[in-house]
Amino acid sequence: MHRVSRFAVAGAAATALAVSLAACGGKSTDSGSSSTDDSKGKGVAIAYDIGGKGDQSFNDAAYAGMERAMKELNIGGEDVEPSDGESDADKIQRLTSLAKQGYNPVIGVGFAYAPAVKEVAAKFPKTTFGIVDDETVKANNVADLVFSEEQGSYLAGVAAAKATKSKTVGFVGGVETPLIKKFQAGFEQGVKDTDSSVKVRS
Repeated sequence: MHRVSRFAVAGAAATALAVSLAACGGKSTDSGSSSTDDSKGKGVAIAYDIGGKGDQSFNDAAYAGMERAMKELNIGGEDVEPSDGESDADKIQRLTSLAKQGYNPVIGVGFAYAPAVKEVAAKFPKTTFGIVDDETVKANNVADLVFSEEQGSYLAGVAAAKATKSKTVGFVGGVETPLIKKFQAGFEQGVKDTDSSVKVRS
C-alpha cells in the first residue's frame, strides 16, 4: 500500500509543479546572463535519486509525472540518472547543467539533493526548483514536495496486524533519519490501534 500511495503522490507532485509553472509563464536564465523570454523554456527536468529510473518507487513516479506533464502541456523534458557513490558536488553539477540548458522547473528526486538545490537555486533565481522529501530549503524559487509519510505507513501497519498469524510483525527502515522514523511511528501506531496484542520488531 505504501509504494502505491507514494508512487501516485510523487507523480502528481511532479506534474503539479510543472503545470503550475507553465500556467505562471516561468522563465529560465543562466546565472550570468539576462533572462530568456520563453515561457516554456525547454520543459521540465528531473534528476533521480539513488536507484534511478526503474526502481518501481518514487523515481518511477517522478518520471510518470514528467511524462504526463510533457504530454498534457506539450513541453519538453529531460531526466538524468545518478552515479554510484556520487558527492554533493556531482549533484550540484547536474542541477546546474539542467538549469543552464533552460529547463524549468528542475526537480531533485530525494532529500539527498537538499544541499545541491540550495546552492544552485541561489545561482538561478528565475528558475523554479523542486525537491522531493525535503522541506529544509527555504527560497522563493524552491518548492518542497513533501508527504504525510506516517499516514501511508499507518495503513501498512493496519494491514500487517490483520494479516499476521504469529502476532509478531516487523518494520525495516532504510536509514536512521527523521523521515524514516516518521514511517516507523506510523506503522507501529497502525499495528497498535488494530491489535494491541501484536508485537512490532523494528
